[in-house]
Amino acid sequence: MKLIKLLITLLLTTSVMAGPLQGPHKHGSLEVAIINEEGFLIFKIVMPSKDLLGFEGSPKTKKKKEMIAKQYAKLYEEKALPKLFKFVPAGACKPFSADMYSDMLDYHEHSDPKDRVSKGPQDVHSVGDKNGHSDFFLNYTFECDKVDLIQITFHEVFPSIKRVNFYGEGEAQGKVVATVKAKDAIISGKQ
Repeated sequence: MKLIKLLITLLLTTSVMAGPLQGPHKHGSLEVAIINEEGFLIFKIVMPSKDLLGFEGSPKTKKKKEMIAKQYAKLYEEKALPKLFKFVPAGACKPFSADMYSDMLDYHEHSDPKDRVSKGPQDVHSVGDKNGHSDFFLNYTFECDKVDLIQITFHEVFPSIKRVNFYGEGEAQGKVVATVKAKDAIISGKQ
């Protein structure tokens, strides 16, 4: 049974890897799509690097690299998840998996010029799109049982997040179906 759940989760969360690593990129906004699939809630989120790290572009300094590691822990460690999502009742959902993608995470430098030629998607020598914008793509999967309310509380950890844009169809792209102030990002478990 656990293997079937893992396969479902992998199928539902890998679509971000197939496309380009650039989302809607609206500073101050968290882009969110939610999938409710057979006892699992899957959150697909896009967050601008600027809102997460305070900068965009290649992290060349030691201070910027340290900031990535510090903020990564706020997003990825299981003990940090209750600061990002609140469920009512409190024990209704348990973390199942989390994935994070960003060119920031794969960025590195080479001292030899012949090694600076990119050899694939994880051989990143320059971060961001042509305008220098970069995003973090976050996938969180929770195993849930009768959840009444869900509150997305990223703004409490990352104060630059002022609004949440909700998308339909399970992807954080396309048409926004609702925009709310970050403090009001509450969803009924019946939705």
